[in-house]
Amino acid sequence: MGLFLQTVLFPGGNELLCRSKLQVAVQKEEFRLTLGSCRWHLYKKGPAVLLNDGCCGYEDLAQALSAQLPGPVMLLYIYDDDFWGYWLCQGGRELDSFAALPDYFEAGSPPNKLGSASLVAQSFGVEAKAVENYLIPWTEERIGSLAYEADTATIGDCWQLTDFMKALGFDYDLLDPQPQVPQEPEEPPAPEPPFPSPKPFTGYIPYTPLREPEDLPNAVTDREYALGRAEEVLDVAGEAVAFFRGIELAEQYRDAAERFTAAIQAHPDRAALYILRSFCWNQLEGALSGRSRKPDMDRDMGKVLELEPDNVMALRARCPTAGTTTRYQRHIRDLTRLMELDPDHWDTYLTSRAYRFHWVGDDTSARADLEELVRRKARLTVDLNYLLKEFGMH
Repeated sequence: MGLFLQTVLFPGGNELLCRSKLQVAVQKEEFRLTLGSCRWHLYKKGPAVLLNDGCCGYEDLAQALSAQLPGPVMLLYIYDDDFWGYWLCQGGRELDSFAALPDYFEAGSPPNKLGSASLVAQSFGVEAKAVENYLIPWTEERIGSLAYEADTATIGDCWQLTDFMKALGFDYDLLDPQPQVPQEPEEPPAPEPPFPSPKPFTGYIPYTPLREPEDLPNAVTDREYALGRAEEVLDVAGEAVAFFRGIELAEQYRDAAERFTAAIQAHPDRAALYILRSFCWNQLEGALSGRSRKPDMDRDMGKVLELEPDNVMALRARCPTAGTTTRYQRHIRDLTRLMELDPDHWDTYLTSRAYRFHWVGDDTSARADLEELVRRKARLTVDLNYLLKEFGMH
């Protein structure tokens, strides 16, 4: 499961009044609000609150809060790491809404429509032209580009929400600052020497993301593969490759990713550069606090496959365990192609494909895949065993 995030902005609001109305909303169990886990910050333009994990407010909460306050209320959200959106309400009714990825759940849900730059601008005291580029639903043609030159997140990245917030005058990083690791005091406290020596590095436990299909290395998890591909780009990214080879600390992967990004900008037709950058992002995923790079890795693998359509390692990397209905359909196509290109792992790909068919509601195709696995006497993995039980076949 990906990230689910909700934050509420109160432009021009009184902090004490806004806090008190959120406290009233806590009485409704369906919102699942926990005040002690909410984070507030008072901006020049008004207060804002980052709601607790597991909150189920969304549109109903935005309307309920706006019904009790004199000014507008905007509830912004990220849904399952896949897209962002908002509801802008006043006086208990919706003024405007927007979702970056329309038709996510089904046709018309969310609706495919522009957000109202004029209503947003009026509510937050900004110019419409400063926000209008954010309020266009994502399309394949726009994925990977920037809404505005100064943005930090590209179109297609759910963290574009933070660029939008900053344009409204609400810096997300002030609302959710990077956590600081507490330092335990020494007992008894010892005086510091005039020139203390640096503490030795004791190592770290690297984060190991779940690999899909089952246990097979792919372009964003296999370091040996990445190192091999690095040899191809020594002519255009020699310094970046040398830095990558010598990485010892987890945080150094961030620097390496930036170096490969610069190389990609100069040489966008070199597949190995996208592989190396995605490997770095995958090492940072979950290891260091920050934004998810899964959408960027997905787009990088898409670019690799434009350049190398039969790259098995890249095809494997484009089949994560979490996704949207649209992405599941793409997973099905990728897994079918993998069965042709890599028959040694045919059963693994077919099991994964059966899952995707099941998730998109095509149980007829899922059952056909399972019947073929039974006929072939495939190894009974945990995933296959679960599916067979789900379909009453085991």
